[in-house]
Amino acid sequence: MARTGCKRTIGYLPAVKRFKPAGVHTAGLKEVSLGHDELEAIRLKDLVGLPQEEAARQMDVSQPTFHRLIHSAHKKLAEAIVNGKALKIEGGNISFGRDALPQCGNRREGCDRIRAAGKATDGQRDDSPIVKREETKIAVTSVDGTLDGPVDERFGRSRKFVIYDRETKEWRTMDNFPNTTSAQGSGIQSSRNIIDAGVGVVISSHLGPNAFEALRQAGVDVYSTSGMTVAEAIRAFGEKKLTRLTGPDVKGHWRQDTNQTSTMEET
Repeated sequence: MARTGCKRTIGYLPAVKRFKPAGVHTAGLKEVSLGHDELEAIRLKDLVGLPQEEAARQMDVSQPTFHRLIHSAHKKLAEAIVNGKALKIEGGNISFGRDALPQCGNRREGCDRIRAAGKATDGQRDDSPIVKREETKIAVTSVDGTLDGPVDERFGRSRKFVIYDRETKEWRTMDNFPNTTSAQGSGIQSSRNIIDAGVGVVISSHLGPNAFEALRQAGVDVYSTSGMTVAEAIRAFGEKKLTRLTGPDVKGHWRQDTNQTSTMEET
């Protein structure tokens, strides 16, 4: 008996599920079937622009599996466009929501990971809330890595992070230099470093969509500030004077140049 593969976690359901060549009657038109998991691979890699490693992690699959999904999806899209076939989005071994419990029949790494939020089966959306982290540890984007220095306006390309423990009042500096010069994925990698450090709150000025979503999915709240030192930002958070971001406030690849003019880099 063939074993059942791991379910692929998806975070998007398309409103339109059928496409056909313009001016061609539907009757007798051949179709290409694109799975929801293949569509999710395209969305994460080609539209959102995530690195393959991060896209695979979000779908709860290995990188080789993600590579097979994206290759299959590209081939099907090419077949539909080049040969004038209709495209239908359906099927796929999927579960909904990042907190779904994978149901699989093998013991490959990652297949038996249990999510605390419960299960999601085919045809059911997991609407369980994201579990928020404790607000004990705060990460503040920092220009020079000190409490008296200014908050860095950027997140992914922030020079440093100050990690502050509200219980012990101790703090340390986390270097973020490798991400300041990366061509892409700086927000995602910075988010992962922050999450791994056990942080529950991030204070910065601006966050792009990928970084914000990565932090949100991990239960990390993000607060916005501008023109403050790191110490002032931490104090303002404790006094509930900061604004909590409910979504990204800049587009992807946002940066601030050396003369403090907000600019956009589109890649």
